[in-house]
Amino acid sequence: MSNGGESNLGGKAEYQGPLNLFPVPYSEGVFNFHWFNFYNAVCFQIIIGAPTVLLAKDLGANSVVLGIIAAFTPLMTVLQLPAARHLGNYSYRSFALLGWGLRSLFIATSAIVPLLFFFSKDVRLGLLLASLFFFNLLRGISSASFLPWITNLVTSPIRGRFISVDHTFINAGSLIAMLVSAILMKGHVDPWKYSLVLWVSVIGAAISLLYLRLIPDTKHEERAAISSESVPLVTMMSLTPFRNWIIFSLLFVLVAGGLGVFPVEYLRVQAHFSPSLIYGLAAFTFLGPMLILQWVGVRVDRYGSILFIRLSLLVFSIVLSLWFAMSAGVIHPSWWLVLLLNFLGGAAMAAFNMANGHLWMAVVPVQGKNHYFAMATVITSFGAGVAPLIWGVLLDELGGLDLMEGPFHLRRHSIYFLGIFLICVSALITSKILIEPGAEGGGRVKS
Repeated sequence: MSNGGESNLGGKAEYQGPLNLFPVPYSEGVFNFHWFNFYNAVCFQIIIGAPTVLLAKDLGANSVVLGIIAAFTPLMTVLQLPAARHLGNYSYRSFALLGWGLRSLFIATSAIVPLLFFFSKDVRLGLLLASLFFFNLLRGISSASFLPWITNLVTSPIRGRFISVDHTFINAGSLIAMLVSAILMKGHVDPWKYSLVLWVSVIGAAISLLYLRLIPDTKHEERAAISSESVPLVTMMSLTPFRNWIIFSLLFVLVAGGLGVFPVEYLRVQAHFSPSLIYGLAAFTFLGPMLILQWVGVRVDRYGSILFIRLSLLVFSIVLSLWFAMSAGVIHPSWWLVLLLNFLGGAAMAAFNMANGHLWMAVVPVQGKNHYFAMATVITSFGAGVAPLIWGVLLDELGGLDLMEGPFHLRRHSIYFLGIFLICVSALITSKILIEPGAEGGGRVKS
């Protein structure tokens, strides 16, 4: 399976991790994927997270522009589909290295934007959007290699463990990114502070590339030919577990699509939190996952994905109902409440993403694997890209809406939180269509 010496990946633990804290049933070479994602998280939590959102807001961005920023990442991921046609001609590692290296250049151009005082705010906002566009363009193309690469490296029986460790490292990197941002942005918000935070993103990107080079390549020509084989869309959708997963995921992306921008906008504009406080509170979004993912990962392998998908959706629905109550004036928007909601919401979302990702890997067959992954990513990413655009237009159209309905003070952001709460409940109900391959009542899908 590997030309990097990775064998018996489903056997007993081959590597104990740093300080023997993460014993895993795969080698140190595969473990480098977690270090890559740690530093990559430091990078992307800044360049496509709250720091860039607040920079855009300070440059005069309205809700539609924030929606565009949120849409860039998922919409550009649709480029995985044409990229998958050429993936068989390259190794997974070289394909990823080229795209991830080039995208780092546009993080650097974003870091320069806040310092261009001789340009108007509109021009600087336009330059920021252009940098983010090309960053996400290159990221979208090169990301086509990652899921096929992982499924070659890590066999099905241990994927829950792999995903849980990987998400732990991602959340640790995200936590550090937000804490560092909070420290750097403390006090008066000057443009050079935004630039400094973005240079932290550049450093994270550079270090992640070093670890990316250390991950074993897995591709043999005969496996590449099978996984790169073109599969018609009709054939893909005739596979019931795959089709039902697509339908369910499309519903949930309407919830998740704008979570990176509109809660941040609410805290800044309506609750009047400072950027430093927003970053500090955002850090707790990543603390919750670090405490539960190891526990969840082992049990997803043992009991399957669907149970944990439903439990996480239930908890997340409760969290969203409290965001609605806070934005509607029923509950005062205190920092400790936001901290609690970020902690619980982050844990629920992490458990959902891990379980849903585990199910995704299970419903994709080996034959035509590259195209199944690319098609699923294109469809769900398109939905995730359209969602923040819809919410952005709606929020701007609502403008200064200010209505009292019983105890609820309905304003633009409270309408947003009410909407995603109702969609989240709908997703919980719709989860009954999901099929766990290999489970009773579901067809076995080899992966």
